[in-house]
Amino acid sequence: MIREIIIIFSIIIIIFAGDFLTTRYLKHTSDKLIQSLKELKEHAIIANKDENRDLIKEEMKQMEENWEKTSEIWSVIVMHQEIDNIEQALIKSKAMINDGNIEDAIPELETAIFYVEHVNAREKLKLKNIF
Repeated sequence: MIREIIIIFSIIIIIFAGDFLTTRYLKHTSDKLIQSLKELKEHAIIANKDENRDLIKEEMKQMEENWEKTSEIWSVIVMHQEIDNIEQALIKSKAMINDGNIEDAIPELETAIFYVEHVNAREKLKLKNIF
């Protein structure tokens, strides 16, 4: 009887420790992504006014590379639909920037920010998220 209780408590501790580590990792990476996306959005606003598209294209390329690295690990711990939503918003904004429609890319960057924030909120261990 004691052995079974120890095993059960060990499993519970492992689950909570794993959740703590993944939540901490998601918080860290999502904060970095959100910061990068907000900076990209601000630079897109400036580039739209100045018509300096080369700089914003380079920043978008860097954002895409950062996302690719992050999404590889996120794909193990986050629902694929959430990752697809973020990728879709990034792809749309990249296409708009490359086509010179920077003004139209800004709402897509906002959408990407929303989805990243949503992943962070959704993956926390809360009763609301369990049921």
